[in-house]
Amino acid sequence: MSGDDPNKNYNKRLAQEYAEADDPVVRAQLQLDRWWESQRDLDWEEQDIYEVGGYLEKWSSTPSYTKSKRDRDWRVK
Repeated sequence: MSGDDPNKNYNKRLAQEYAEADDPVVRAQLQLDRWWESQRDLDWEEQDIYEVGGYLEKWSSTPSYTKSKRDRDWRVK
């Protein structure tokens, strides 16, 4: 055996991560990351909706056999 206690290494790493989470710069970056991810999710939701015959449809809910990148009207809005 190498003699290293796995619990000691785990606790040491956990303490490092907690200390990093207390850093104001890291907290600000995490907040910015969460905001950016929410903006990307909203953008994806807008791109997922299209209109067919006056009705709004979700692209992710349509059957996959009708979708092909080779179709002329694929992703036409």
